Amino acid sequence: MGVSNAVRNPGSYLSRTLGLYRSLLVDPEGFYDEYIGTRGLKSELALVLVVGVVGAVGNYLVLQELIAQIDGIQAVVVNQDVRFQLQQRVLEPLIGAFLVWIWYGVGMYAVAWLYTTIGTTYLAMKRAAWALVPVLIANLIHTAAMAYYSVTMEIAPGDVNPSSRLAGDVAQAIWSQAAGEMVVLAATLAGVLFALWAGYIGAYAIKDVRDLTVDEAYKVAAVPAAGYALYIVYSAVTAL
Repeated sequence: MGVSNAVRNPGSYLSRTLGLYRSLLVDPEGFYDEYIGTRGLKSELALVLVVGVVGAVGNYLVLQELIAQIDGIQAVVVNQDVRFQLQQRVLEPLIGAFLVWIWYGVGMYAVAWLYTTIGTTYLAMKRAAWALVPVLIANLIHTAAMAYYSVTMEIAPGDVNPSSRLAGDVAQAIWSQAAGEMVVLAATLAGVLFALWAGYIGAYAIKDVRDLTVDEAYKVAAVPAAGYALYIVYSAVTAL
């Protein structure tokens, strides 16, 4: 249903959209059979972009407040190099969304070589993009946690202790104020569950591409899902 139809029939459009995502989250096999064809990547690219933007919003809100409070601490010099390093943190979720897409799509396609050589990378990537909807939910939770921290943070002069004056170390010390906050850490670790949920959906994404059984598809999808879950845990631990 195109944009013009959505404007003319908003009720029908909303109903179909809700049905689509409900099917994806609870009945991925039915979702791929009913909704996903083989042509074009525009919808998939848009979806991955939204996943990244949602994550970037929280980082942006926190960055603005961090800089505002850190600027008042004379012992910490926030020069242009440090600002550049911090601004990269805003882009990380956006870049990360596309990397996670590649990780699941190419990862499942590669692991499936243990069972078969059938299927194309293009179709694996197209279908894997939809498995990132749980990651979108995880990013939304994380952004909510970051937004909460941005309005409650209070940084004292002694809180920021860079290991050196190098821009990277100063930026890390500043950003760790947010990354190490308990509510943010909890939201980060919650991402493990959504990474595994993405793997569950991904199993059905790769199943028909590679002509796998359901059990084989679960084993294939478990590899990138476990890898991403471990990365999330590692990120949370190093933020402490």
